[in-house]
Amino acid sequence: MPPVSACRSRASAVTGPVVPPAVAEWAVRTTGCERIGRYTVQPLSGGTVSGSVERITLHMSGISGDADPATREVQVVRKRAFPHEVAGLSAAQALRPAATAIPELITWGRDQYGLWLITPFVAGVLLSDQEAPANLFESLARLHGHFHGAADLPDELPRVDVRWWQQLCLEWVLPQIARHSDRHPLATITRASAVVTDAATHGQTLTQLSPTLLHGDVHPGNVLIDGQSAWLIDWGSCRVGPAMLDLANLVALDSEEFAIYRRAWEESTEIPFDADQADLGYRWAALQIPIQYLPWMIENLTTTEVETALDRAEQALAAL
Repeated sequence: MPPVSACRSRASAVTGPVVPPAVAEWAVRTTGCERIGRYTVQPLSGGTVSGSVERITLHMSGISGDADPATREVQVVRKRAFPHEVAGLSAAQALRPAATAIPELITWGRDQYGLWLITPFVAGVLLSDQEAPANLFESLARLHGHFHGAADLPDELPRVDVRWWQQLCLEWVLPQIARHSDRHPLATITRASAVVTDAATHGQTLTQLSPTLLHGDVHPGNVLIDGQSAWLIDWGSCRVGPAMLDLANLVALDSEEFAIYRRAWEESTEIPFDADQADLGYRWAALQIPIQYLPWMIENLTTTEVETALDRAEQALAAL
């Protein structure tokens, strides 16, 4: 491919080849054009990681065959990535294209600062008050069902097990509570520390739950909606653990959305769905989710909101 010209809005946090050969091949295949004429690079705005995420617009030229002139421009996202993020999203590619909410991993690589990856850009809106499209739950079901039991998953992926849980509670959450203790009344900080310390002793529940590959951070801010389709973005919390951790932040166990998930799980695995596992998984998720987000809540939310999260964690402890 001949050299292409570049235009940057500003210096980027991601280095290395902007248009690797795999991206050029993908763009030609996707658009039906013959080559990339030039490209522009802009940082994606918003979010805590926007400085390490770029949108690359590929301006194509040389229409071949029956290519539509409207396809002369295509966009991708390049972002800084963790080893477990690359490992997890790479493994999840086995479910594409049937699992339509899983983004395509066009390519990934390493520069002097670490790993990066490139996926197609989706011009959607974040999930808010609207109903999540069915393909989100169908895709999660295919993902969880395919990797049920977590056999042969890469070592780079963190395992949500007893040891991981204790480390999360005692070595991450508790120190973060202490670090931001001046943001809330002493009674709230004392209560938060006591709840987390108690939660750390309940990790044995994880030994009763079957692990699978997780997105790991499914919430409205990581779900893009475009029409009747959803895409799961930001796989930076990808890990191995109980499947319900990917659902409990969005839908209730008795919801229609969960029924979609259950049907898709049974259809894709041809194995009866274990309702008891799902129930215990939801009860565990009700504990893990407020605990793992507690450092961010302590730092950024009001005391009333922190107390509400602690109420949920205490109720979950009682339910276990």
